[in-house]
Amino acid sequence: MRGFLAAVALTTLIAGPIAAQSAAPATGERPTVVSLSHFIHATTKLEPTIAFYRDVFGMTIPEPRVFSNPGAALLNNVPGLGLRLSMARFSDGFGFELTEFSNVDRKGGQGLPTDPGAVQLILPVRNLDEVAANAKKAGAEIISRSNGAPGPVAIGTGRAMVVRDVDGYLVRAVEVAASDASQPGQVQPGVSLALAVKDMDATVKFYREVVGMDLTGDLKFQRSKAMSDLNGAPATSDVRTMATAFPNTKSRMEFLEWKGVKRTPFQLRVPDPGAGGWVARVNDLDAMFKKMKEHKVATVTPEPIWFTKTTLDIFISDPDGMHLELFQNVPAPKPSN
Repeated sequence: MRGFLAAVALTTLIAGPIAAQSAAPATGERPTVVSLSHFIHATTKLEPTIAFYRDVFGMTIPEPRVFSNPGAALLNNVPGLGLRLSMARFSDGFGFELTEFSNVDRKGGQGLPTDPGAVQLILPVRNLDEVAANAKKAGAEIISRSNGAPGPVAIGTGRAMVVRDVDGYLVRAVEVAASDASQPGQVQPGVSLALAVKDMDATVKFYREVVGMDLTGDLKFQRSKAMSDLNGAPATSDVRTMATAFPNTKSRMEFLEWKGVKRTPFQLRVPDPGAGGWVARVNDLDAMFKKMKEHKVATVTPEPIWFTKTTLDIFISDPDGMHLELFQNVPAPKPSN
């Protein structure tokens, strides 16, 4: 693989028929995320997007296939919804799902990295210059500006660059030297996501009280030329950053709130090309759904549905419109004889 750190492999999703509604067993614990399943990215058409990640990042992604489980239509609250997808799996064990929806109106869009609701996929790479050359060859828009020109930006002791893929989805490539992984105390970074937010306080409250994830960081706004250059923001803009780790992975969810720059809320629906988010297993979806109702959370799925006979599932939106699919695995009932 050229440039890309996280290994990918084929994975097959196996899903059964939809079961009748019933309550999942309560855990008695704080409702929270247990494990990350995969990141999601809706496309206009799968083949050009797959080619982009192959040509720019050297990724190997499986051939698209039709996903026929009726749970997809229920989950998205769109009767008759059609879905093709391709799923790659990172070395951390979680996946990267590219989707192409049909039988639904789709309207893509391109948000700026500073716009509340704009998602960035963060990919660690070995050779950022190679990635930059590949991106230019592919005709990709490079958001980052070094000394006024599009290209890699120095960040701390490393370099990074934000580009758009063919669907307008933002990708931040972060260069990581091979020696970094072997240094004592150094942790190899994982594939992660970043989200620009409108109000960090509201974001912190949502993730803590609804999803059970605690965010850490500095709530003070700071001026950083490197971060402004990386995200194509004015040098006079300020940013504050919070983050949370996905359990049992090297992956993080990073949240950035900008000021001193014009911000236009950017929200897409799940099927819209360029939409992003993540899918995770939780410990108690019924209890979490009660939290959602208490906090008047926007839900794509009106209430949890049985995606399979043993999987309770729901799609929701966070305060800035990023989509979270949350599911609970429920043991199948034991036979009576």
